[in-house]
Order: sequence, then structure tokens, then C-alpha cells
Amino acid sequence: MNVIFHGDDFGLTPGVNQGVIEAYRNGLLTSASIMAVGEAVEEAMALALENPGLDVGIHLVLADEPPLLTPEALSTLNCRHGLLPSKNRVFQGILFRRLDPEQIEAEWCAQVEKVLNSGIEISHLDSHQFIHLFPGLLNICQKVSRRYDIPFIRNTMIEPLLFSQLSTHGIGRLLQWFALWGLTQPMAKKGCHPEGSKIPSVGFLNAGGRLDSVRVLQILDKLAQKQTHGCVEFILHPGVGDQHTHKKYKHWHYFWENDLALMLNNDLRKGLEVRHIKTVSFREER
Repeated sequence: MNVIFHGDDFGLTPGVNQGVIEAYRNGLLTSASIMAVGEAVEEAMALALENPGLDVGIHLVLADEPPLLTPEALSTLNCRHGLLPSKNRVFQGILFRRLDPEQIEAEWCAQVEKVLNSGIEISHLDSHQFIHLFPGLLNICQKVSRRYDIPFIRNTMIEPLLFSQLSTHGIGRLLQWFALWGLTQPMAKKGCHPEGSKIPSVGFLNAGGRLDSVRVLQILDKLAQKQTHGCVEFILHPGVGDQHTHKKYKHWHYFWENDLALMLNNDLRKGLEVRHIKTVSFREER
């Protein structure tokens, strides 16, 4: 069995960039997705070029952060104060058919091209707050994938130890997970994803520094028993836990430093070795 330890939000802040690179250079992280609209994206792209072994994807953004295109070019998204709308407003726009798919595609293409133009090779797509899995938006993500020949889209969410975690998560988070699961399972069964997109993702319920080495190994043991997946992605958010990131994104309630510590954890490394589990990247699994 293979495992991909992946870092979301590369480019969000300098502290997140430091955490991603530290987790890659000295830890188990193999992959990261760049947030092209992040305040520290230029630094992230430079770091990616300095570390060519780090597998790089795009963390597509359609909510809460500043867009690359002008508000006029994104008129149906109704950007306010220079920011894309909230996730809830995006969902309402989908529900009442207010959003122009061409405007969303144009913004996402601009985000992909910003990274491609730096000379970075892109192997996969995912998104901020899993928004690319919303009804109607996956189709747009697929068009972007085909246009730029990007082979993998994050698509299938699993939680092997779900029922043992019911008492540790709020009802809201659990309902969100079941909604994502309900969206992704039918699409996966219908073959709605690019060839090679058979790698499920774990980590939604424990996002933001709530995974530890024991839990990771328990999940891998459970998957190994089922023998249904040859590779799995763990979604992480490594960072150094700096004051700027904690202050700017305090409403996320994330502990970025915990995910960095997880990637540097020797017990986890030894546990993988004992189980003969290999760390790989999307690029290697293609």
C-alpha cells in the first residue's frame, strides 16, 4: 500500500509556506497544492521551483479570498470588498442558478495559468473548502483538468474510522462530511473523473491539526484489512503556527503546527516502515 501526505494552502501565508517546505525537506510530506490567490503565492512558487521533488497541484479558490480576475469579470459571483463570496453564498448562487459557469472557469483557468507560467508542472487539482465538488462545479473543474492536461482531481472522500469518531466531532462537521460523501460516491461510480483518479482522500473530519500518528496508522491498518485501495491521500495543513496566520485565519480554528509535527514524527515514520507502506506522490502514481 502507498500513501500520499499532502499539504493544502501552499501560498496562503509565509508561515504556511515554511511549514510545507519543512514537512517536505525533513518529513514525510510528498505533495502540496498552491493557492494562486494567496498572499504568499510568489514565495510558494519560488520554493516549489527550488524543491523540484515536491509534487505540486493547484488549490482552486472560489470563496473568501481575493480573485485574480476583476469584479467586473466575475459579476455573477458578486465579489465584495475585493473578496470572493463565502462558501454559503456560492452554494446559494448554484441553487438559484445565478452563477455564470464561464466566469468560474475563467477564474480557475487564471489561477492554473499563474502557476504554470512560473514553470511549475502541475499534477493534480483540489480546492479550498472542497468547493469544486459542489453540484455543477465539478464539471467546470473537469474542463480545466482537460484543458491543461492535469491528470488527477481530488474526488473520493473516505473516513475508515468514522463511527469511532462520532462523539468527537460536532454535528455540523459530520453533516458536511456526509454531504461531501454523498456527492462524491455517485460521481466516482459513474467514472466522472480523469483516468488515474482512483486515490481516495482522508482528513476532512480531522482537518487543521487534529490527526496524530496513532490515528493515521489506525486508518492505514483499517484500509489494509479491506484491501480496496492501493493508495490513499491524507489531507494536511502544515505550518509553523506563526502569529500572523493564526490571527488572520483564527475563524478556521486550525493548528497548523500540529500537522507539521505529524510529518516530522519518528513514530509515524517507523510505523510506515514496519507496515511496508511507501510514501509516494500523485506524479508517481500517474
